[in-house]
Amino acid sequence: MAADKIVLEPDVRGSYKFSFSSPRGEISGRVSVGTEGPPDRRSEADKQQAAKNQILALSRELGEACADTMAPSS
Repeated sequence: MAADKIVLEPDVRGSYKFSFSSPRGEISGRVSVGTEGPPDRRSEADKQQAAKNQILALSRELGEACADTMAPSS
C-alpha cells in the first residue's frame, strides 16, 4: 500500500473496510455507509465518497477523544 493513501475494500452490505498508512503508523477499521430502507442505488464512486466522508468524521471524533483524555482533570 502506498503511504498516505486510504485504501477502501467493500465489506458486508453497506460498509467498507479501510486502511491508511503514513510514516507515523497505520490505522484500519470499518465504516458503515448503508442506508435503511430500500436498496442503495448510489454508484460505487458515490458509495466510496460516502465511506471517505465517514472516515473523516471518525477521525475528527478520534481527535476530540484524544484531546479529552489529555485535558487536565479538575
